[in-house]
Amino acid sequence: MSDEHSEPSQKKKWIKRTLLVLLILLLVIALGVGFFLWRAGHTWDSQTEKFDSITKVDEDQAKIKEKLGEAKPLNVSELQAPKVTNQNGSSSGEGAEAALAANASEHDKNGDGILDDGYSYDVVKGPGQNILLLGSDTRSGSEAALVSGSRADTIMLMHIPADGKGVYIISIMRDTWVNIPGYGPAKINAALNYGGISLQVATVENLVGVKIDHVAEIEFEGFKSLVNAVGGVDVQVPFAFTSNVWTFTPGVMHMNGSAALTFVRERYSFADGDYQRVRNQRAFLRGLYSTMKAKGALSNVASFQSAVESLAGYMRVDSGLNAMQIAQLAAPVLTSGDTSMHMTTLPNAGPGWSYDGQSIVLVNQAANAQLANALQHDTMDQFMATYGQD
Repeated sequence: MSDEHSEPSQKKKWIKRTLLVLLILLLVIALGVGFFLWRAGHTWDSQTEKFDSITKVDEDQAKIKEKLGEAKPLNVSELQAPKVTNQNGSSSGEGAEAALAANASEHDKNGDGILDDGYSYDVVKGPGQNILLLGSDTRSGSEAALVSGSRADTIMLMHIPADGKGVYIISIMRDTWVNIPGYGPAKINAALNYGGISLQVATVENLVGVKIDHVAEIEFEGFKSLVNAVGGVDVQVPFAFTSNVWTFTPGVMHMNGSAALTFVRERYSFADGDYQRVRNQRAFLRGLYSTMKAKGALSNVASFQSAVESLAGYMRVDSGLNAMQIAQLAAPVLTSGDTSMHMTTLPNAGPGWSYDGQSIVLVNQAANAQLANALQHDTMDQFMATYGQD
């Protein structure tokens, strides 16, 4: 009888010990993962440079004017309308006038891509989250002495719907001809140089009609460091071209930081210049996302920690874009299970020339109004269905 009673008792003790060991192991793993995540969050919050403000335009403009001297605002009514480029390369004549007329809309009656004087889209807070992604041409080291100032070399608007179903990214071409508050018509990327991050934000908000919730900026060295931190990125190259010391071949190509920076910045090798460049920038973004997923950076805490530590020191973000906020932004997407990325270029009316001879890109105000409506009402899926994506 004693043997019969002792055997079940021993089994129960063995099961308890096993469960206890498993519980301890799970606790150790959880603590380890928690530590890595805490460390990654701490690194991000402590090492990323923060913008003082993304909304105080007047204060930032005053600071810039102290350094550069008083900037004379442009009088919109005194400027000539931009000229568009004909198919034969000419920038004048009936074809150019017809192109401007075709771009005319309710609030842009001359079709010059600038809203008529006294009118602007209402900037509202939509239901989703809008994050402005900037790649600035700020140089460091010896290059800083050769190239001064800072312009937005890459401008992308990331929209995360309230339901978290997918992520939408809209490239805004840097030569887009817009009205910069306080300065008048200019290329959109000049806003960063004229008045700092707050003026760049205000300019984009006026263009797309929604409030920007957060901003993340990375400069050249930070970009290269990010790519090298993940061991390089596999990018789908559309066709062969050569730039600087790099030769890019069609198909998937593994790029280190220097090669990737050359790839996303090149435009002179292409017949359509900046149009292809923004497509290449999106190709790189897809490659980075795929590479990080393949390397486990999105599921392996050690790899995630390494990526965060290498990136944090080169990023500038608004003070609200902390580790907790990033987690909150990602939560709806992860919960929905739809992590797809939908990308396109802001619809435009083609290239042209400004009154002072700059090569510019004209805004298609009719299409832009539809984009503003889509962002304000979380209907980006319908907008993409109409205007396409890549």
